[in-house]
Amino acid sequence: MATLGKALADMTDQKTRAIGPRLTPDHLTAVSRSGLADQLAERLLEEIVAGVYPPDSRLPPEPVLAERAGVSRLTLREAIKDLRQRGVLRVQQGRGTFVNPPTTWAPFDSTVLNARALLEPGYELAHELTELRRIVERGIAELAAVRRSNADLERMAAAVETMKEAWAGQDLDAFSSADVDFHDALLRAAGNTFALTLFHSVDGALRSVRRRTVEENSELAERAIEFHTKIMNAVRRRARRAAGALMDEHLQETEDFTAALAAAERADVNAVEVSRA
Repeated sequence: MATLGKALADMTDQKTRAIGPRLTPDHLTAVSRSGLADQLAERLLEEIVAGVYPPDSRLPPEPVLAERAGVSRLTLREAIKDLRQRGVLRVQQGRGTFVNPPTTWAPFDSTVLNARALLEPGYELAHELTELRRIVERGIAELAAVRRSNADLERMAAAVETMKEAWAGQDLDAFSSADVDFHDALLRAAGNTFALTLFHSVDGALRSVRRRTVEENSELAERAIEFHTKIMNAVRRRARRAAGALMDEHLQETEDFTAALAAAERADVNAVEVSRA
């Protein structure tokens, strides 16, 4: 698989161009080797997502994979160790290294979660993320109403305005991004470091999921503009309970929608399995 080695070399070129000539694996320091292992782990994850190595498949033997990637076996082992710790790979003694199902991957590793969002075509992940948001974001909206600054309100207003403009132009990518930006503005207004860290770890997956739900349900997208405007106004009035209740209602609609899609998918899968039995 020459593409793996070429892609890894390209990634290394991009990261080292600004600081001088590229080092070859034979001349890497310990720090450089660690950086190369990180790049290789990222590339392996991309190939897993692309279907080169599907769930429960076995990776090529270590010497083969190291040669294809153009790295030492030590660097390869560090990359595999990294992906094992993130739940992406498992090593079975005497059998080799296997790809785990995405459901076992580290849930709050942003890189892994974003990859999982790309790998899973269904709506189960979208539903789970929406459940999490509804549980947490009601409280975030309430805190934002108490702690918000004028600058926070300006960020919310800018996000809502971008949503309106993007929807008018049917720019779904810009709409979805502005939607998530509005919730991020609320997070910052709430002033809770742990909540901010939690949601930033799933930011990429949230944007991916939101893009899909917008594409599937235009009415839900239009309702989001209405809800965001109402939530922003409640936060501006410092109406804590109203802000929380509106957020709960807003995300309940999205949760119901993704739950219905996930249930329909499970039913389809079950029907196929029954037909094969």
